[in-house]
Amino acid sequence: TYWVATGDGLVHFNPIETPSNGQLPNQSKLGGGVSSTTNRFTIYRPEGNEDNHSFNVLLQDQTNVIWGGTDAGLYKMEKTGGQWSLSSVDIGLPKNHWSSSVVAIIQDHQQALWIGTTNGLYHRFADGRVEHFTTREGIPFDDVRSLLEDDKGRVWVGTSLGLCSLLPEAERGKTVVDRVYGEQDGLPAKIVTSLFESDGELWVGTSGGLSRSVTSGSQQQFRSYTTGEGLSDKLVTKLAEDQAENLWIGTESGGAMKLARNGFTTYSEGDGLNGTRIASIFENRDGELFVVANKGYIQRFDGRGFVATKPNLPTQIKDAGWGWHQIAFQDRNGEWWVPTSQGLCRFARVSRIEQLAQTRPKALYTTRDGLTGDQIFRLYEDVRGDIWISTLDHEGSTLTRWDRATETFHPYTSADGMPGTAPTAFGEDRAGHLWIGFSGGGVVRYSSGHFAMFTPTDGLPAGMIRDLYLDQSGRLWIATGLGGLARVDDPTMENPRFVNYTVANGLASNQVTCITEDRQGRIYVGTGRGLDRLDLHTNRFKHYTAADGLGNNFVNVSFRDHQGVLWFGTLQGLARLIPADRPLSAPPILITALRVGGVAKTLSDLGERTLNGLVLEPDQNQFQIEFVGLSFGVGDTLRYQIKLEGADDDWSLPTEERAVNYARLAPGTYRFFVRAVNADGVVSATPASISFRVLPPIWQRWWFVLLSTLLLSGLIYVGYKFQVKRLLEIERVRVRIATDLHDDIGSSLSRMAILSEVVKQDSSVIHRESLERLTNIAETSRSLVDTMSDIVWSIDPRRDDVQSVVLRVRQFASDIFEPRGIRWEFHSPPELSRVKLSPEQRRHLFLIFKEALTNIVRHANSANVFLKIQTGKEQLQAEISDDGIGLSASTNPGSEVNGRGGHGLENMRARAKQIGGALEIYSTPCDGTKVTLTMPINRAYGMNMLFRLWRK
Repeated sequence: TYWVATGDGLVHFNPIETPSNGQLPNQSKLGGGVSSTTNRFTIYRPEGNEDNHSFNVLLQDQTNVIWGGTDAGLYKMEKTGGQWSLSSVDIGLPKNHWSSSVVAIIQDHQQALWIGTTNGLYHRFADGRVEHFTTREGIPFDDVRSLLEDDKGRVWVGTSLGLCSLLPEAERGKTVVDRVYGEQDGLPAKIVTSLFESDGELWVGTSGGLSRSVTSGSQQQFRSYTTGEGLSDKLVTKLAEDQAENLWIGTESGGAMKLARNGFTTYSEGDGLNGTRIASIFENRDGELFVVANKGYIQRFDGRGFVATKPNLPTQIKDAGWGWHQIAFQDRNGEWWVPTSQGLCRFARVSRIEQLAQTRPKALYTTRDGLTGDQIFRLYEDVRGDIWISTLDHEGSTLTRWDRATETFHPYTSADGMPGTAPTAFGEDRAGHLWIGFSGGGVVRYSSGHFAMFTPTDGLPAGMIRDLYLDQSGRLWIATGLGGLARVDDPTMENPRFVNYTVANGLASNQVTCITEDRQGRIYVGTGRGLDRLDLHTNRFKHYTAADGLGNNFVNVSFRDHQGVLWFGTLQGLARLIPADRPLSAPPILITALRVGGVAKTLSDLGERTLNGLVLEPDQNQFQIEFVGLSFGVGDTLRYQIKLEGADDDWSLPTEERAVNYARLAPGTYRFFVRAVNADGVVSATPASISFRVLPPIWQRWWFVLLSTLLLSGLIYVGYKFQVKRLLEIERVRVRIATDLHDDIGSSLSRMAILSEVVKQDSSVIHRESLERLTNIAETSRSLVDTMSDIVWSIDPRRDDVQSVVLRVRQFASDIFEPRGIRWEFHSPPELSRVKLSPEQRRHLFLIFKEALTNIVRHANSANVFLKIQTGKEQLQAEISDDGIGLSASTNPGSEVNGRGGHGLENMRARAKQIGGALEIYSTPCDGTKVTLTMPINRAYGMNMLFRLWRK
């Protein structure tokens, strides 16, 4: 929670709670202070001083007591019994308004309070004792504006008439002040408004600007920054530091500013630069840094600013030239080379650059001396000490080499392999090959007097070559004006391979102007839209612009000095960057807004890291989530990755979008994660998350499914019971019919046959015609008995298996084969009793056997008959064969043997078809006949029967 000092009381702000209604705050007495409360804000005002409720400063001490400085004295806020109470603390302040204002409070390492007032400095010990220091004890002025205890335990006091440091307690006597600092020490003004310490450096905010402590020998001095160095307002009111160690500067009227700790320091004309269009940055043999700004001046950096020197050029030279990168330099022998538009000047060695202003050139080289032109654009000294000179006067003849050994010039033209446009960049690889880039595009590699040209047809990007750079790993980098950045990993290869980077890979622009490298091996690429840093370990680019401290977004030239400091010349000033050795810390991430079905959910005003336990109705399945990451690093642009656990397998690709919308989420349990990714690829240590569950519709919930399942199961059970009951009733009817047929009708027919035979025995009283009729009656009765026996067997439910068919076929075969002396065999497996058949299947199967056996007896004239039944997977196969005379060739499939008409075979095939089977007949004259029946069976016939009945 937060405590806020306002002009009308002390406010306790709880960002986690939100107002429950739109009512105005209630007024009430609370703990000695008048309080105004809502759920988020509680306002405390001092009692007894209704005209003055202004709080100026706050401090939370080590015991969590809140100390407040007001225009009416010192107050403290303590929590007792769960309630905060505000009370006045007497330190001896006068009662009049002007002299009782408390404007600064700190707590030192001994837990004593230092209190700055308009009536001097007060020192309140932990036991309540108070000391009072004013100008009598050496304080510069009784109006104390700011206080600080540094990391050495020294107390600093800022007043309206300067800054002072206090003596250690043991050394204090009549005076408590060690030293007073003022404008004579570098402070921009006497009124010291704020103090801050960072990394041992003292920062001082004044009414005239910002100062930083600088140790000069044993003396403490200050370097000042005012509006001339970029401050928006010279009256600095507050100083603070963020987690990236950037200094934040609060001003009276100019807003807040950020001074980047590891950012850019920009130099302009106020720092001594004679021109801000930076064309060249380089060092001399002594490691001094120099800048050329296209005005003929060579400017030396003295550690704080630049000192400009204009070389003493011959009077006939009117223009100093306009190239970039290396356009003036000190060679290996200490001599200075200065290009102009009327020739190349060579100066003898001088001890200080400033001496060039009075020194006449050692030589002025022009076309008369062998140069290809007088307008010098670019210079480069190679490892052998030879100087390469680019000129712009004559097309096709723009490159000249000055040979140091002979001090002669050697021009190169298209006849030597030159492309015909001006050289704009030079570089050398580790093998000593010279690389040259040209204004019309393309690069040339010079080795042993020969030029090898590489163009876009070889993979090189298009456009003017602005810079060539060899990194510490021996790779060659090429800056092009249209095609981005190119890299050659091995410049010594006969056919080098170019690896290209463009905006598609993260570059800010394909207009690349310059290249340099820090000591960590990271590549810095100047473009027309700022500066890009490429980390080769991650292949990520980090982007810097004028908002990060660059003087201008067009980075013209770059350079790394011998201390590893990077310098970037823009079209509006020079920028210095000291690269950070360590990457920025992982950025924290917060969820700032959540809308479910368009309705905002209550979150903390400061954002949430974790939200758990959200249970949502089925129609609340539309989510909108907003989030933000916090990073104060220079050039650090955060991107975000999201993942919805329960729907996504992995993190999304990084994007700068700070909101996500999920429409129509399916019912289920989800967990949303979001994390920030900085420019170095470092992700948030702990992602922000939301755990929630979208309830399914009522008909998909477990209890509904369970009840529905139970209800359906009950209906199925009732139906099953009903069908079983019906089947049992049918079984009983079948048994009764079979019993009645056998007992009643069968016995009557048998009786008729017997009586007919008895009457026939009494031949004395029977006429011949009557005897024949009685014979027919007896035969018919016996035939009906046989037929009825088959019918009774077929409907008897106790015979619903294949084994019953086998037994009946055995009985029938025995009855018809044995009286005729025909030998027969019947093979069947024992498990046939477990194979169930329907009554229809059982009847047709038996009748097919009966018809086939009858045909064998009547027509086959066979001595042996073989019967076989076997079962396979969901199939029954029956086989009947004999060794008789076979079927004659003239016999059609529907006829019987020997030409006698009949329908036996047709009936057998029809019966097989009715039960879903197939009948095949194989016969060879004089070699017997084989009948094979294949029919489907179902071992779970009973359950299938129930299912068919249930569907009906």
